[in-house]
Amino acid sequence: MRRSLWLAALCLLAGALSYAYVVHYLRGGPRIIDATSYWLEARSFAAGSFSFTVPEPSAAFRGRFLLADADGHRLGVLFPPGYPLLLSLGMRAGVPLLVGPLLGALLVAATFFLARALGQGARVAWLAAGLSVVCAALRYHTADTMSHGLSALLGCLALGLALRADLRLGRLACGLCLGMLLATRPVSAAVALAVCLVCLLRARPRALVEVGVGMLPGVVLLLAHQHALTGSWLGSTQLAYYAASDAPAGCFRYGFGAGIGCRYEHGDFVSRFLPQGYGLRAAARNLLVHLGLVSVDATNAAPLTLLAVYAGARHARSPLGLAALAVLLQAFAYVPFYFDGNFPGGGARFLCEAIPFCQILVARAACDLRAHRFVLPAALAGLLLHARAGHEQLQGREGGRPMFEPAVLQAAGVERGLVFVDTDHAFNLGHDPSVRNPADGLLVARRHGDGHDRLLYERLGRPASLYYRYDPSGARPPELRAFVPPDTSLLEAEAEWPALLERGGAYPLHYPCASGGRALRLLPGTRVKLPLPANKAGALETGWVSTGAAGSEILVQLGGGAASRFRAEGPGCFVWLTTGQWPEAPTWAHVELVKGEGALDFVTPVTR
Repeated sequence: MRRSLWLAALCLLAGALSYAYVVHYLRGGPRIIDATSYWLEARSFAAGSFSFTVPEPSAAFRGRFLLADADGHRLGVLFPPGYPLLLSLGMRAGVPLLVGPLLGALLVAATFFLARALGQGARVAWLAAGLSVVCAALRYHTADTMSHGLSALLGCLALGLALRADLRLGRLACGLCLGMLLATRPVSAAVALAVCLVCLLRARPRALVEVGVGMLPGVVLLLAHQHALTGSWLGSTQLAYYAASDAPAGCFRYGFGAGIGCRYEHGDFVSRFLPQGYGLRAAARNLLVHLGLVSVDATNAAPLTLLAVYAGARHARSPLGLAALAVLLQAFAYVPFYFDGNFPGGGARFLCEAIPFCQILVARAACDLRAHRFVLPAALAGLLLHARAGHEQLQGREGGRPMFEPAVLQAAGVERGLVFVDTDHAFNLGHDPSVRNPADGLLVARRHGDGHDRLLYERLGRPASLYYRYDPSGARPPELRAFVPPDTSLLEAEAEWPALLERGGAYPLHYPCASGGRALRLLPGTRVKLPLPANKAGALETGWVSTGAAGSEILVQLGGGAASRFRAEGPGCFVWLTTGQWPEAPTWAHVELVKGEGALDFVTPVTR
């Protein structure tokens, strides 16, 4: 009983520290784009669906990490559904920011449980649990709304239950953890499954059937999510998203070779490290960076984490060798993924699931060397002298606060209406999928500064509209002001990204001569469609940027009418006019790049 009380006290301390991280470092809400996307996805789940309906024009709502159906009427976040499902329960309970601290608390107990299951004594288990509490990286990963904390918890529980697979209920629970990990982070699930199989095949091969049955809920959840967003049970949501919204074709994939590395999403990283594709040199660089960062993440101090190497080598033939195997497999499993995914405070986030295993190994090494009294002081010293800097950098980045805060609207007494925001972060945090009309609540949309804003405003019946202005430099606090979109019909093509494609791919790029300095680059053979306002005059101006020396050729079609063919003889910016019978609503313009290279600049209905 006394041991249980002490363990509960450590769990409560870890949860409290994670919540303190939310308040102090995150300033009360999700910060990086992935975290805000998980937030929106959980809101969609809480509203009862993997996807959500948006009004026209859908370009006012489409954006980064969102998959749309063929007409853009339904959107869904591309990330796997395991963690958003859990976060949605917090949404329904009204305490979403307590989900992470709860995971942090449970992870301390899971680390203790795994250490004991690996055959370690109480001293090792207590020391590993203490390292879990003071680990700054785990405080972040159980504070921000991302999936890594849940993945670490599920990985710990799965291996611990596999090691104690003498009860049928334990084997089913092991399968349940593995299935939910598959629905949360599939690559990490493959690592956990491999390590668990080593245990199960040694002990009771027949247990594999019961573990497989336990995995079914997670497998069904993942397949259902993929089917809802891609139309295919086995269709990867991330592959579908990058195939349509980035370049070159096949840039986002698991493996090595030329053409890997997406130029829009990870352009700076690809230009710096992968100019010729993803080869062994770049892979070795990623591996070394990950290992270097996780050495700080695990214990706040790289020299302290190196004790894990000693324990892994000394006890390789004992059950503790499974912990070392899990760390190595986790590190190598993410080598074929070209992007390192690191950022201040988050460290080597792809290796977050390996942190509890490292902590157990460090605790065992410290006990072997009779240095256990110095471990926690060394971890705290590492935090104060080195690891703290990354978390302070995270605290101050991009304005130093969430890009959308409901408290700003509450202070202004705003409860309903149309609210325009400038960033993907703000949209993800502010948009409520259950609100489809400004008369029913706050409908948050993206401000593009062109005809999309006016088109949305008109189609919603000219509701009371506001502009939530956020300064990423942090020089000014968020500002909320009345806003009526300018009366213009010019529709910037880059505002349609991720574009509604009939085939091919497209992504925005900067062009000096383009309207607004940007245009939507079309891959060869791409056919894109754009929704248009009603215009009985039947004329459409199309802005085009030809980028190749040999020129380019496009087809422009209104609805199902005849297509107009336009040709640019060389590089430059062009404006062409399409006339004819304007179709009845819904009105679509179709633009196809049939030859050469170029980008769609804008389309605008004109009165003749």
